[in-house]
Amino acid sequence: MPVPVVAIALHPQAGTVVICSVTAGNRHARTGRRIVAAAVLAGISLLGVARPTRAAVEPASELGVKAAFIINFLKFVEWPSESQAADGAPLVIVMIGDDPLTVAVTEAAAGVLIGGRPVKVRRERAGASLQDGHAVFIATSERSQLPAILRQLEGRAVLTVGATDGFASSGVVLNLVVRDRKVRVEANTAAAARARLRVSAHLLRLARIVG
Repeated sequence: MPVPVVAIALHPQAGTVVICSVTAGNRHARTGRRIVAAAVLAGISLLGVARPTRAAVEPASELGVKAAFIINFLKFVEWPSESQAADGAPLVIVMIGDDPLTVAVTEAAAGVLIGGRPVKVRRERAGASLQDGHAVFIATSERSQLPAILRQLEGRAVLTVGATDGFASSGVVLNLVVRDRKVRVEANTAAAARARLRVSAHLLRLARIVG
């Protein structure tokens, strides 16, 4: 079965996220992929191509949309200068715990360049070294370990990401939740400030601010 390719474009004026999904495997799909990829990289709207959609009606679609969000978060967060990756060095997403999103994010990251840097996805268990992580995704399975993981990352310029109710209010910077069959973004701006991360105002306009 062809794998859906999902891309996201932020539309600040409309205050929404445009989610475009095209399926690889034919000429029209390949053309669509190029269009949506260009739009995402430019940070512009695709309202003329597709309406804002309800994300995640089926489980597979939900995984794809969430994975696309996680990859695209890297484009809308600025790390402090001392934490910037060297030219050409990969941006590293560490996935902690058991979650089907690990596979989805790995597939979504394939071939992606952000600021000229490839995206590398690595799976780890709680307590592992996170020294080279730019972003750390914390799975629902690690709910009981969340306070310890956040303490481990305290004072470091690391973007924490979750997809679990309550994670944003617990100190995760960006969290994905499903409301009314749509994938929504929650942002803990206090946690972002403590991590010395600057989250794009465009993304914050679309998010529910927590903390």
